[in-house]
Amino acid sequence: MKLLNTSDGSQTILNEVLGSTYHSRHGAFTESEHVFIEAGLMHKLASEPKSLSILEMGFGTGLNSLLTFRTAQLFGTSVAYVALELFPVPKEIWHNYQLPNELAEFENTFWSMHQASWNDPAELSDGFSLTKHQVSLLDFDPEATFDLVYFDAFEPETQPELWTQEVFERLFSWLDPGGVLTTYCCKGDVRRAMVAAGFLVEKLPGPPRKREMIRATRPL
Repeated sequence: MKLLNTSDGSQTILNEVLGSTYHSRHGAFTESEHVFIEAGLMHKLASEPKSLSILEMGFGTGLNSLLTFRTAQLFGTSVAYVALELFPVPKEIWHNYQLPNELAEFENTFWSMHQASWNDPAELSDGFSLTKHQVSLLDFDPEATFDLVYFDAFEPETQPELWTQEVFERLFSWLDPGGVLTTYCCKGDVRRAMVAAGFLVEKLPGPPRKREMIRATRPL
């Protein structure tokens, strides 16, 4: 589940990421692995960097950050991970969330991620720091640039203000040359907004039940 600020100002829990069934948990796991880890993180790790700075739009359940932690440990890469989430998932939800079997050994790290203070860096290991900001992307002012952006916002129909050329221009300016943004959405309007912002845009095969996804790169 994610939390969304609805038009009447209330926080609505949406059955999109979390769920009580095996299928829902593993569906989210498969999509995150495909869109953010394989197409984003592994793509950057191919050049064997010793360290990476990553920005995630939409911390949600922490699944993307936990998958990143697992992969960074495997490759021995240091990661400075920054996550934006305006409406954090309530404790009663993440506290009872059952991780997929593939991540069960990282349960303590998962808890540490959620228990970490907002707006302050937390050292989850010698090579992995997490800083969660309770702020909208539209109001965020980063202190440094990034190598990789996980753009995991709600779909354009739900949050159209986050899929505009102006937003992608901001993200473009936050990326180092050669930096990459990945997202599950591959709509024509989104691709055109990214191109207008300066990105080189690739359409890649999508995860199960999604035909295509996007990997956008800031040119060198």
